Amino acid sequence: MLTSFLQSRLADFSKRYDYDTTYLQELAEADAGGLMKLALALGFTQHRFGLPAAVYFAAKVTATRHADCGSCVRLVVRMAEEAGVASSALIALLTGEGPTDPDMRFAADYARAVLTNDPALPEMVTKARAQWGERGMAGLAAATVSGMFYPLLKRGLGHGNACEPVIAMLRAETKGITHAAA
Repeated sequence: MLTSFLQSRLADFSKRYDYDTTYLQELAEADAGGLMKLALALGFTQHRFGLPAAVYFAAKVTATRHADCGSCVRLVVRMAEEAGVASSALIALLTGEGPTDPDMRFAADYARAVLTNDPALPEMVTKARAQWGERGMAGLAAATVSGMFYPLLKRGLGHGNACEPVIAMLRAETKGITHAAA
């Protein structure tokens, strides 16, 4: 019964975000209790700790891209857009052009510093604490960790994939929005 419930929830998630949840469905089949425990982490991996959506998702998208899973990047981008982050800012982030918003740029730089153990990280932590407090600092750290969590789990379960054309998808969607508004 628990497995059926989990499979149903995963199917809903898959449909909502056009995201392949096969690796999680297989985990539900193998150990429904284990997947339930994983589901408890969902609240953490989606909690922004008071950070503005654009800042939180700049760090999370950067970390997810670093994990090199195209479908996971697409998922996080969709969630960012759902939270109100502009597609143009996400495109700039993913293409390396850098978002024009200095807070987003800082969050992306912070995530890269965490991921590479950059010597500048202590200074960035100090700056983040000064700007967003302890709670916001936790948000940046959580965004970075959660951006890596599912891609690594997916890869570890044998379902890793190469990056898909995320930037082209975003540009096409942005053009569609622009043309629809005209």
